[in-house]
Amino acid sequence: MVKNIRILWIFYVKLLIPAVLFSLLMNALLGFTADNFGLCFLVFFPAFHYLIYELRFKNEYFFFANFGFSRVFLWIFTFSAGVTINMITKLI
Repeated sequence: MVKNIRILWIFYVKLLIPAVLFSLLMNALLGFTADNFGLCFLVFFPAFHYLIYELRFKNEYFFFANFGFSRVFLWIFTFSAGVTINMITKLI
């Protein structure tokens, strides 16, 4: 269980840092609110998943597949994490 969390952390740390930074930047341009941040994160998180793992590091999917994480699972987890963060920021 801990190993799976570490593997997912390796995958998502490359996505979280730029997604949060670009969401904050876009949020500053739109007017800083939690609702705007959630919406920007919902857009940027899957976009960076596509840019980083589908275009730049597409062979890294084999590494994660060896630990039991398919490409479809990682995409579903990305979208669900983005929607979850968006819902949390709407409730704040």
